[in-house]
Amino acid sequence: MNRQMYWGIAALIIILIAAGGFMYWQWSQVQQLKEQLAQDEKMLEEKRNPLAENNLPPAKTGKKWVPHDDHFHEVPVDAPDVWQDAPITQPAQAPKTHTGPLTYHKELLETHPVEALRRQAEERGHPAAKWIPPFPPDDLEAQEFARNIYLSIYLDEKDPAYEKAARAASEQMNTISDKYPYGARRSDLLRLIWIGTTLPTHIYNPFPGFHPSDYFPVKESDLK
Repeated sequence: MNRQMYWGIAALIIILIAAGGFMYWQWSQVQQLKEQLAQDEKMLEEKRNPLAENNLPPAKTGKKWVPHDDHFHEVPVDAPDVWQDAPITQPAQAPKTHTGPLTYHKELLETHPVEALRRQAEERGHPAAKWIPPFPPDDLEAQEFARNIYLSIYLDEKDPAYEKAARAASEQMNTISDKYPYGARRSDLLRLIWIGTTLPTHIYNPFPGFHPSDYFPVKESDLK
């Protein structure tokens, strides 16, 4: 019995010694890792700041060195001791061509909506106004499409008629895209929707030959 007890105590001591050794080994590994991280951070900081202030050449007469991130700037002696970035200036926005309510071309909207859309675009100063094809009044498909585009631009978004016109224009655009293969008719009709966009001016230039047309020359050199 005593022998078994001794063996049990001895085994427990061995287990405790092994556990203590393992814990010490873990602790030493953590310490070593911390030291390595600290050393790496120090090296990284030295790399970020290769030019220490006491290693800088003498500043010119009337100048001084001011730190900025990982380097220094030579500035006038009366400048602040803290580097100040130049203020960011916002580019001036071009003035709007048209302000106030748009003209409602009631008569034209009933007899020649394409021309009404052109007048509206010109009033807004839209760069695509000159690319509206001169569809004849009896081109009912083009006239109806132009009418809905005109109303979706003119009407307030809260007006129930706006939603109706905008939805109709969207449906017509999809119908045109499905109905006509790539070609002049499709291209000319879809030019009408340019008036409802705010793309950069150069996007509206349909040359050279990207937008075939029954009304406009294929090459820019042909445009008089």
